[in-house]
Amino acid sequence: MKAAILILVAALGGSAAQITAAGARVVPTVSGNPVGGVRPMRIALGTFAELEKRFDGKLGSLGGVNNPTDLLGTTRGIYLDGYGAVFTSEMSLIVTPGINPFRPTITDALKAQVHQEKIARVPKLKEAMKEMAKTAALTLLQVPDNQQIVIAVRLDYLQWEDTIGLPGLVVVKADRRSALAGKFLVEEQ
Repeated sequence: MKAAILILVAALGGSAAQITAAGARVVPTVSGNPVGGVRPMRIALGTFAELEKRFDGKLGSLGGVNNPTDLLGTTRGIYLDGYGAVFTSEMSLIVTPGINPFRPTITDALKAQVHQEKIARVPKLKEAMKEMAKTAALTLLQVPDNQQIVIAVRLDYLQWEDTIGLPGLVVVKADRRSALAGKFLVEEQ
């Protein structure tokens, strides 16, 4: 008899926990404050498209008309609910010369010149990315102040290039409030 009561109590105790867990309600938050089930405003796709175009123009103009960068695709931006806005791009810091019928080999002097030009371009890239992050923070009003604005640029290199001292990825990020104030974390990988 005692065994039957213990089994019954154990079974009811587990079902009560299941009822509580199933009846629990998750309340969405914005900036840590409950919003009573109302989701934050969505960011229009056109807003992202406009920022992406502006960022492509910014990255493409780093070296001016005579020594342009080489964008390898277009910038893409997304909003990750609860995290923030992320923009990614891929590029070469300069239009890197390649092997062709008129240049069958890459000389050591050309390798050194390409390396120096790319080293000199990295600080300009970082400044442009900071400006881009601030522009995103100003434009994306729907992103809560405590969520992130991230700009990530992957850098491409040809097989023959000397990549010593050159990053493969540059990331500029900050929460929206810090981005508006011009305070960023810059990472190189």
